[in-house]
Amino acid sequence: MKKLAILFACFGLLNTFSSMAQTAAPALNLNDWNFVLTPTFEQGDIKKGEAYKTNNLSVAGLNHALQFAQLLNNLTAGKTKQIRQVYAFNEETVTNSMAAVESIEPFALLNNLGVKTQSLNQGSASTYNSPAYFVQNILANQARGIYIMAMPDSVMQAIVKNLTGSTISKQDPSHYVVLSGHTGAFRVDTYSDHIQPSAQYPAISLTQHSACPQSPVTIKVKKPAHLKAYASQSVYFVRHVEAHPNGNFENGNYVCQGQWRALGANAILLKIMKDRKPDYVFTSDPSNIIDGGAAYSYIRPALTIAPFAIQHDLPLTLAPFQWQDAEDLAEALFNKESPYFQGRKAGASILVPWEHVHIEASVKYLLGTLYKDSKAASNIPTWSFQDYDTVWELSTDKNGDLEFKNTCEGVSTESLPTTCPAFFPVK
Repeated sequence: MKKLAILFACFGLLNTFSSMAQTAAPALNLNDWNFVLTPTFEQGDIKKGEAYKTNNLSVAGLNHALQFAQLLNNLTAGKTKQIRQVYAFNEETVTNSMAAVESIEPFALLNNLGVKTQSLNQGSASTYNSPAYFVQNILANQARGIYIMAMPDSVMQAIVKNLTGSTISKQDPSHYVVLSGHTGAFRVDTYSDHIQPSAQYPAISLTQHSACPQSPVTIKVKKPAHLKAYASQSVYFVRHVEAHPNGNFENGNYVCQGQWRALGANAILLKIMKDRKPDYVFTSDPSNIIDGGAAYSYIRPALTIAPFAIQHDLPLTLAPFQWQDAEDLAEALFNKESPYFQGRKAGASILVPWEHVHIEASVKYLLGTLYKDSKAASNIPTWSFQDYDTVWELSTDKNGDLEFKNTCEGVSTESLPTTCPAFFPVK
């Protein structure tokens, strides 16, 4: 057993040491192909009449992902330049699953990497976009190095079978698989991560300040006769957490300051929502693409709110349109005639993490076009590029009349550490 003494950095400058035990570390020969196959971690259940799975990890799964990120970070230490890509795979038949991307994003974050999400079809290497087809395409067209892949067990089995011709036993969330070698000569090894994740949410305390980035504004508009508005509902818009440490950086993910906010702001958000857990969390699909010089999956808004959804046993409702579609966003949330987001309960409370430029465009379209009040639309505040703190509330009364208010979480970016919080197993 190998003991690794690692500094545990905790908010408030509390430092301690912990150790992580693992079987002999996998050998990653950088002259070969190295596929590190990680499982999806423990997933959540909701019980309302009868049990059904959410599309998120459980609290234990979130803790597992946070701890496994450190193990994987140690495994790839000194070799990060050879990490070619981080993938999150879903089965094509399982729609809207967040488990794979939530399992691997904490590792990607530690290394300033994006995540490419991909839904894979069942079938052999001759089936387009099957697991076997996908890895054979990598072997044929991409550089040797390290490929980190999170996936359900069925996808893992298919990849191992294609690369080695052999099978492995069904893998549970505490084991990961490493395939190393070259075409026709891949070695497969299974490793225990020795992680026993806690079922208690990882509590992080954030320092709040008093001033909000935006001056307070209240705007009221009457519902026009033609509009079939959703009545008696409240919509809370939040921006994704901190990203873009400089103007040339983009990978679809957020940065360490953002992880502090994503994990730590849950109680603050709930208070802003008047201590009423939202009925829905509506966000952009993490399979959406963003172009940052290369094509990345735009996971940032969904992963911003995933900790809140996990803590409160809520699924993420993923928008069936692109993250740039500001008009569709307004229509889906406020117009009953929209084909999107139908069938929701009356008088709903909806939490909406999104990209800030398109939040602003969506709300201006809502007031100016749907509610036919261009003057009200012109009074909507500008959402600054540096502002990750603001929250907008738009509520309708029983007649569908609309009220806009702005507030904030009260957590400045400058108050958040620039290094990620570190999570290790408790001995």
